[in-house]
Amino acid sequence: MKVTKEFRFDSAHFLPNYYGKCERMHGHTYKLQVTVEGPVGENGLVIDFVILKKIVKKNVLKKLDHHLLNDIVEIPSAENMTLWIWEQLVDLKKHLQEQLEDPNLPKSITQYLKDQNVELDASKTSQQIKLVEIKLWETPNSFITYSG
Repeated sequence: MKVTKEFRFDSAHFLPNYYGKCERMHGHTYKLQVTVEGPVGENGLVIDFVILKKIVKKNVLKKLDHHLLNDIVEIPSAENMTLWIWEQLVDLKKHLQEQLEDPNLPKSITQYLKDQNVELDASKTSQQIKLVEIKLWETPNSFITYSG
């Protein structure tokens, strides 16, 4: 089953080697959709939306929101930004392990997982859950889709 979470962030960029108004610095309110896939666990979830949100915020949004994208990616086209985001998220095994070891993980989520007898070993969980698609909207009508 596929699970998708949507995010928004604001960033500025300019496109080097481009001739037109986008060669000058300008900003966008980006929309990002992150889709993962895996089996539904005993707890009725593929992945908790809270966990997916924490992973994306830590590894993508904190690095992009209200930043100049040219400082992160040499040519920050929507295509290149989508590839960069994919690389930040593709190692779900590592990200899940970090989240499940986080002492700040809300006790309610940890307790819910324990009550459902869900294996808290992310190395087992993450073998079943994988990143399958990124969609990045640069404008309300223009977006990139990448599936690895």
